[in-house]
Amino acid sequence: MNVEVKCSAPAQGGQFGWLVSYPKSGNTWMRIMLQSLRNGGAPVDINESIDSHILNREEFEEHFGVESSDLAAPEIDAVRPELHRAIARASKDPLILRKVHDRCWLTASGERVFPPEVSRGAVYIVRDPRDVAVSFAHFFGLDLEAAVDSMADSTKTFASNSSRLTLQLSQPVGSWSEHVVSWLDDAAMPLLLIRYEDMLAGSALELEKVARFLGIPAEACAQAAAASGFSTLREQEDKRGFRERVPAAARFFRQGRSGEGKEKLSIRLHERIKTDHGAVMKRLGYL
Repeated sequence: MNVEVKCSAPAQGGQFGWLVSYPKSGNTWMRIMLQSLRNGGAPVDINESIDSHILNREEFEEHFGVESSDLAAPEIDAVRPELHRAIARASKDPLILRKVHDRCWLTASGERVFPPEVSRGAVYIVRDPRDVAVSFAHFFGLDLEAAVDSMADSTKTFASNSSRLTLQLSQPVGSWSEHVVSWLDDAAMPLLLIRYEDMLAGSALELEKVARFLGIPAEACAQAAAASGFSTLREQEDKRGFRERVPAAARFFRQGRSGEGKEKLSIRLHERIKTDHGAVMKRLGYL
């Protein structure tokens, strides 16, 4: 089945602010701080976030009037740029915050999946891949070696199970290095690089950088950062659960610190990560 779309940039509506990271790198934490900031620094119910969610089948069907289950994955991928444009046109909010785990990629016809003309910019959150490996393993129920293997997999794609439909659309991720470079070296839209380690050291300061980059009033950054502290989020999850936690994970908000990779990875896995990702790690100051 083919989906006919009319490609055009929105004359009104909103622009996307993409919150991008490789999984388990701090994307959700930043998203919650921004949500608090937009509410004047008030605490956020982590299970009532209506913004910043990943693109899903319900939106696809709402905007195109077609059952996504009737389409093959390549047909859906081909119209994802226009789906983003349609969401932007329909938005009553001038800034549409969206969580993104995809690498920066193109459709088969060479069109950008994240259209620059409806994008205010991308915030890329990066984390030491040694720490990502430990967090990744806990979250997905893998051993550390399997996590390191997954982070080096150029074909890695989330929500692509062919045996059942998932609510989210597929998310090509690639390897950790490919993911980082795909966004950092793409000049199609403004990009702000944020380090997870800097978020830990001074969350209010990093939140202010992001707010100013995206054009969000930044006066309540200190309050928003305080209301979204890691211990607060973890306490909420312990009391009420968190809908973004997958069944394999004991909890979503687990440790919230840096240096775990150096503590828990074997020498062999340390060297493996350096072999797989050393060039990008050096570029980012992790070596």
